[in-house]
Amino acid sequence: MPEGNAYFAEPGRLQAGSRQIDQISALAREIVHDFVSSVNLTRDWPGTDDSYAEEVLPQERKERKAAVETGVALSDAIVGVADGTLANLGNILSTQSGVLDSIHRSSGSGSHGGKH
Repeated sequence: MPEGNAYFAEPGRLQAGSRQIDQISALAREIVHDFVSSVNLTRDWPGTDDSYAEEVLPQERKERKAAVETGVALSDAIVGVADGTLANLGNILSTQSGVLDSIHRSSGSGSHGGKH
C-alpha cells in the first residue's frame, strides 16, 4: 500500500484499459448509428398527414431525439474517460521519466562509495 506522497501505477495496464475504453466508445457510436438507421425505417409507419400521424409523430420525434441525444452523450462521456485515462498515463510516464533521470544524474555525480 502506498504511503505518504508515493503512488503506484502500471502504465501497460493503463494503456490496455484505454484501448478497451476506446473500443467501448466506438461500439457506443455504432449503436447510436444503428438505432438512428433502424428508427428512420419506421418513422412513416403512423402515416404522414392524417389525424393519427398528427397526434403521434410529435411525441415520436421528441422521444427519438431524446434517445439519440442520450446515446451521443453516453458515447461522448466514454470518450472523455478514455481521454482522461490517456492524460493520466502521460502524466505518470512523464513523472516516471523525470524521477529516473534525477536518479541517474545523482548517481553519476561523482559520489562513489557512499553509504546507502
